[in-house]
Amino acid sequence: MTQQDKIKQILDSLNNLQENLLSLPDDMLLSIDPRDNESLAQGTQFIMAYNDNLSQFTGSSAKIAQMIKAHFGINPEEDDVVKESSNRQQRERLIAELDKTEPHYLGENFTYKRPYGFILGETAYKGLKTWKTLYLLVLNMLQATDPAKFAALPETERFISNRGKPLLSSNEHDLRLGEKLDSGLYAEINLSANALLKYIKELLEHFGLDPRTMKIYLREDRDADIVFSDQANSNQHR
Repeated sequence: MTQQDKIKQILDSLNNLQENLLSLPDDMLLSIDPRDNESLAQGTQFIMAYNDNLSQFTGSSAKIAQMIKAHFGINPEEDDVVKESSNRQQRERLIAELDKTEPHYLGENFTYKRPYGFILGETAYKGLKTWKTLYLLVLNMLQATDPAKFAALPETERFISNRGKPLLSSNEHDLRLGEKLDSGLYAEINLSANALLKYIKELLEHFGLDPRTMKIYLREDRDADIVFSDQANSNQHR
Protein backbone atom coordinates (compact mmCIF):
# COMPACT_ATOMS: atom_id res chain seq x y z
CA MET A 1 0.00 0.00 0.00
CA THR A 2 1.42 3.39 -1.03
CA GLN A 3 1.52 6.42 1.26
CA GLN A 4 -1.29 8.00 -0.77
CA ASP A 5 -3.44 4.90 -0.33
CA LYS A 6 -2.81 5.00 3.43
CA ILE A 7 -3.79 8.68 3.58
CA LYS A 8 -6.99 7.99 1.63
CA GLN A 9 -7.81 5.13 4.00
CA ILE A 10 -7.29 7.39 7.02
CA LEU A 11 -9.56 10.10 5.57
CA ASP A 12 -12.24 7.55 4.64
CA SER A 13 -12.12 6.11 8.16
CA LEU A 14 -12.38 9.59 9.66
CA ASN A 15 -15.39 10.44 7.50
CA ASN A 16 -17.12 7.16 8.37
CA LEU A 17 -16.46 7.69 12.08
CA GLN A 18 -17.88 11.24 11.94
CA GLU A 19 -21.05 10.13 10.19
CA ASN A 20 -21.57 7.20 12.59
CA LEU A 21 -21.08 9.45 15.61
CA LEU A 22 -23.54 11.99 14.18
CA SER A 23 -26.08 9.21 13.68
CA LEU A 24 -25.86 7.82 17.22
CA PRO A 25 -28.29 10.37 18.80
CA ASP A 26 -30.88 9.52 16.12
CA ASP A 27 -30.53 5.87 17.06
CA MET A 28 -30.72 6.59 20.79
CA LEU A 29 -33.92 8.62 20.48
CA LEU A 30 -35.66 5.49 19.22
CA SER A 31 -34.73 3.65 22.43
CA ILE A 32 -36.03 6.36 24.80
CA ASP A 33 -39.49 5.65 26.20
CA PRO A 34 -41.34 9.03 26.24
CA ARG A 35 -43.75 7.60 28.84
CA ASP A 36 -40.91 6.85 31.25
CA ASN A 37 -39.75 10.10 32.86
CA GLU A 38 -36.51 8.57 34.15
CA SER A 39 -35.64 7.13 30.73
CA LEU A 40 -36.53 10.44 29.11
CA ALA A 41 -34.43 12.49 31.56
CA GLN A 42 -31.39 10.21 31.38
CA GLY A 43 -31.51 9.91 27.61
CA THR A 44 -31.96 13.65 27.07
CA GLN A 45 -29.13 14.48 29.49
CA PHE A 46 -26.78 12.07 27.74
CA ILE A 47 -27.63 13.33 24.24
CA MET A 48 -27.13 16.98 25.25
CA ALA A 49 -23.70 16.25 26.75
CA TYR A 50 -22.83 13.98 23.83
CA ASN A 51 -23.72 16.65 21.26
CA ASP A 52 -21.56 19.24 23.03
CA ASN A 53 -18.52 16.95 22.94
CA LEU A 54 -19.32 15.76 19.43
CA SER A 55 -19.32 19.35 18.13
CA GLN A 56 -15.78 19.79 19.46
CA PHE A 57 -14.67 16.50 17.91
CA THR A 58 -16.21 17.14 14.49
CA GLY A 59 -14.73 20.64 14.40
CA SER A 60 -11.24 19.35 15.23
CA SER A 61 -11.44 16.35 12.89
CA ALA A 62 -12.66 18.57 10.03
CA LYS A 63 -9.63 20.83 10.50
CA ILE A 64 -7.30 17.81 10.59
CA ALA A 65 -8.88 16.38 7.42
CA GLN A 66 -8.56 19.74 5.66
CA MET A 67 -4.89 19.99 6.60
CA ILE A 68 -4.21 16.47 5.28
CA LYS A 69 -6.09 17.14 2.03
CA ALA A 70 -4.25 20.42 1.44
CA HIS A 71 -0.81 19.00 2.28
CA PHE A 72 -1.09 15.83 0.20
CA GLY A 73 -3.34 17.27 -2.52
CA ILE A 74 -5.91 14.47 -2.33
CA ASN A 75 -9.61 14.24 -1.57
CA PRO A 76 -10.89 10.64 -1.50
CA GLU A 77 -14.49 11.87 -1.11
CA GLU A 78 -14.41 13.07 -4.71
CA ASP A 79 -12.00 10.58 -6.31
CA ASP A 80 -14.64 8.17 -7.62
CA VAL A 81 -17.55 10.60 -8.12
CA VAL A 82 -19.00 10.46 -11.64
CA LYS A 83 -21.67 12.85 -12.88
CA GLU A 84 -23.81 12.59 -15.99
CA SER A 85 -26.38 15.20 -17.00
CA SER A 86 -25.70 16.61 -20.46
CA ASN A 87 -24.93 13.43 -22.43
CA ARG A 88 -28.21 11.51 -22.63
CA GLN A 89 -26.70 8.19 -23.70
CA GLN A 90 -24.08 8.18 -20.95
CA ARG A 91 -26.67 9.34 -18.39
CA GLU A 92 -29.00 6.48 -19.31
CA ARG A 93 -26.08 4.04 -19.04
CA LEU A 94 -25.26 5.37 -15.56
CA ILE A 95 -28.91 5.21 -14.49
CA ALA A 96 -29.12 1.61 -15.72
CA GLU A 97 -26.04 0.78 -13.67
CA LEU A 98 -27.52 2.37 -10.54
CA ASP A 99 -30.86 0.64 -11.08
CA LYS A 100 -29.20 -2.77 -10.76
CA THR A 101 -29.69 -2.27 -7.02
CA GLU A 102 -32.77 -1.18 -5.07
CA PRO A 103 -33.49 2.57 -5.06
CA HIS A 104 -34.27 4.29 -1.78
CA TYR A 105 -36.22 7.46 -1.14
CA LEU A 106 -36.21 10.51 1.10
CA GLY A 107 -38.04 9.79 4.33
CA GLU A 108 -36.43 6.41 4.92
CA ASN A 109 -34.11 5.78 7.85
CA PHE A 110 -30.49 6.02 6.66
CA THR A 111 -28.78 5.65 10.05
CA TYR A 112 -25.41 3.83 9.75
CA LYS A 113 -25.82 3.47 5.98
CA ARG A 114 -23.63 4.83 3.18
CA PRO A 115 -24.60 6.47 -0.12
CA TYR A 116 -23.24 5.35 -3.46
CA GLY A 117 -25.26 7.40 -5.95
CA PHE A 118 -28.43 9.31 -6.63
CA ILE A 119 -30.70 10.47 -9.43
CA LEU A 120 -32.40 13.86 -9.34
CA GLY A 121 -34.11 15.29 -12.39
CA GLU A 122 -31.84 14.93 -15.42
CA THR A 123 -28.70 14.37 -13.34
CA ALA A 124 -27.20 11.14 -12.01
CA TYR A 125 -24.21 10.64 -9.74
CA LYS A 126 -22.28 7.57 -8.63
CA GLY A 127 -19.14 6.91 -6.60
CA LEU A 128 -20.24 8.80 -3.48
CA LYS A 129 -18.83 7.88 -0.07
CA THR A 130 -20.49 10.25 2.39
CA TRP A 131 -23.88 11.86 3.00
CA LYS A 132 -22.10 15.18 3.26
CA THR A 133 -20.95 14.87 -0.37
CA LEU A 134 -24.47 13.96 -1.53
CA TYR A 135 -25.92 16.93 0.39
CA LEU A 136 -23.41 19.42 -1.03
CA LEU A 137 -23.98 18.17 -4.59
CA VAL A 138 -27.74 18.67 -4.23
CA LEU A 139 -27.19 22.17 -2.84
CA ASN A 140 -25.00 23.10 -5.81
CA MET A 141 -27.64 21.71 -8.18
CA LEU A 142 -30.34 23.86 -6.54
CA GLN A 143 -28.10 26.92 -6.74
CA ALA A 144 -27.68 26.37 -10.49
CA THR A 145 -31.45 25.94 -10.85
CA ASP A 146 -32.39 29.27 -9.24
CA PRO A 147 -29.40 31.38 -8.08
CA ALA A 148 -31.54 34.23 -6.70
CA LYS A 149 -33.76 31.96 -4.62
CA PHE A 150 -30.73 30.06 -3.38
CA ALA A 151 -28.97 33.28 -2.37
CA ALA A 152 -32.00 34.16 -0.21
CA LEU A 153 -31.86 30.90 1.80
CA PRO A 154 -29.80 32.34 4.71
CA GLU A 155 -32.71 34.72 5.43
CA THR A 156 -35.50 32.22 4.70
CA GLU A 157 -37.34 31.51 7.97
CA ARG A 158 -38.03 27.89 7.06
CA PHE A 159 -34.29 27.18 7.12
CA ILE A 160 -33.46 28.97 10.37
CA SER A 161 -33.66 26.96 13.60
CA ASN A 162 -35.60 28.00 16.70
CA ARG A 163 -32.28 29.10 18.16
CA GLY A 164 -31.66 31.39 15.21
CA LYS A 165 -29.07 29.16 13.54
CA PRO A 166 -29.30 29.26 9.72
CA LEU A 167 -28.85 26.21 7.52
CA LEU A 168 -26.75 28.32 5.14
CA SER A 169 -24.87 31.55 5.65
CA SER A 170 -22.41 33.89 3.98
CA ASN A 171 -20.48 33.86 7.26
CA GLU A 172 -18.87 30.54 8.22
CA HIS A 173 -18.90 31.54 11.90
CA ASP A 174 -22.72 31.52 11.95
CA LEU A 175 -22.58 27.72 11.66
CA ARG A 176 -21.33 24.96 13.94
CA LEU A 177 -19.39 23.40 11.05
CA GLY A 178 -19.62 25.01 7.64
CA GLU A 179 -18.57 23.84 4.18
CA LYS A 180 -18.12 26.36 1.38
CA LEU A 181 -20.35 25.90 -1.68
CA ASP A 182 -19.77 26.87 -5.32
CA SER A 183 -21.97 29.92 -4.72
CA GLY A 184 -19.74 31.23 -1.93
CA LEU A 185 -22.29 30.48 0.80
CA TYR A 186 -21.46 28.10 3.63
CA ALA A 187 -23.65 25.10 4.45
CA GLU A 188 -24.07 23.52 7.88
CA ILE A 189 -22.75 19.95 7.71
CA ASN A 190 -22.61 19.01 11.40
CA LEU A 191 -25.75 16.92 10.87
CA SER A 192 -26.67 13.24 10.81
CA ALA A 193 -27.58 11.43 7.60
CA ASN A 194 -31.28 11.59 8.44
CA ALA A 195 -31.08 15.31 9.23
CA LEU A 196 -29.23 16.08 5.96
CA LEU A 197 -31.84 14.16 3.95
CA LYS A 198 -34.69 15.83 5.84
CA TYR A 199 -33.30 19.20 4.77
CA ILE A 200 -32.86 17.98 1.20
CA LYS A 201 -36.57 17.08 1.15
CA GLU A 202 -37.54 20.51 2.47
CA LEU A 203 -35.20 22.28 0.05
CA LEU A 204 -36.56 20.38 -2.95
CA GLU A 205 -40.09 21.38 -1.91
CA HIS A 206 -38.94 25.00 -1.48
CA PHE A 207 -37.59 24.98 -5.03
CA GLY A 208 -40.78 23.47 -6.44
CA LEU A 209 -39.34 19.99 -7.00
CA ASP A 210 -41.05 16.74 -6.00
CA PRO A 211 -38.89 14.97 -3.34
CA ARG A 212 -40.46 11.64 -4.34
CA THR A 213 -38.58 11.75 -7.65
CA MET A 214 -35.16 11.61 -6.00
CA LYS A 215 -33.69 8.11 -5.96
CA ILE A 216 -30.84 7.23 -3.61
CA TYR A 217 -28.59 4.18 -3.99
CA LEU A 218 -26.67 2.68 -1.08
CA ARG A 219 -23.10 1.41 -1.01
CA GLU A 220 -24.23 -1.59 1.08
CA ASP A 221 -26.66 -2.71 -1.65
CA ARG A 222 -24.01 -2.30 -4.36
CA ASP A 223 -21.34 -4.18 -2.38
CA ALA A 224 -23.79 -7.01 -1.66
CA ASP A 225 -24.65 -7.21 -5.37
CA ILE A 226 -20.95 -7.39 -6.31
CA VAL A 227 -20.32 -10.18 -3.78
CA PHE A 228 -23.35 -12.11 -5.09
CA SER A 229 -22.14 -11.73 -8.70
CA ASP A 230 -18.62 -12.85 -7.79
CA GLN A 231 -19.97 -15.91 -5.99
CA ALA A 232 -22.21 -16.77 -8.94
CA ASN A 233 -19.31 -16.47 -11.38
CA SER A 234 -17.11 -18.61 -9.12
CA ASN A 235 -19.74 -21.35 -8.95
CA GLN A 236 -20.10 -21.38 -12.76
CA HIS A 237 -16.39 -22.07 -13.20
CA ARG A 238 -16.28 -25.01 -10.77
